[in-house]
Amino acid sequence: MENGFDSASEPPDPVDLVGRVAAGDRDAEIELVQRFTRPLVAVLTHRLRQPELARDLVQETFIIAFERLRRDGLDDPGKLAGFLRQTAVNLAIGEKRKVARRRTEADSDGIAEVVDDAAGPMALLERLQTAELVRQLIAELPVERDRELLWRHYVLDHDKQMLCDEYSLSVEHFDRVMHRARLRLRELVEKHSTP
Repeated sequence: MENGFDSASEPPDPVDLVGRVAAGDRDAEIELVQRFTRPLVAVLTHRLRQPELARDLVQETFIIAFERLRRDGLDDPGKLAGFLRQTAVNLAIGEKRKVARRRTEADSDGIAEVVDDAAGPMALLERLQTAELVRQLIAELPVERDRELLWRHYVLDHDKQMLCDEYSLSVEHFDRVMHRARLRLRELVEKHSTP
């Protein structure tokens, strides 16, 4: 039993499956979804106690996994189950933080909600377009660790200490890495904004 997945739900050859997904094989993507949906939903339902939210986050897990597998692959394709599980758990942690943050904001004076509601659909569309642009720019960064850290810390709202532990970085080194990654991202933004 690796990372909470029993051997029956493990693909017979994760290396082959990862390679096929990376090559754009839709059948491999379907096979991956079929093999891992159930164990991921179980892990997230246990953590969140909300089956619907767990299913939503599993879908998001697959989106992230497919992007990663197509773009960079995995250092060790044999650990596909662990990669999927950790991605799902990280999303669950991020979701719990969002809920806690919303509670804190709601407990203050509620001004943020009024401003957001008053902004209307055009403001929402603008935020979505900005988010898509940021996603595209992050994907263009040449250093994989920069892409991953920026995406996970700022977009998925993953905990700084968790990322430090996962990437074997001290807090000071993490801050330096993030500073350099932000500078590289700023250079890309400037490059794209100049005619």
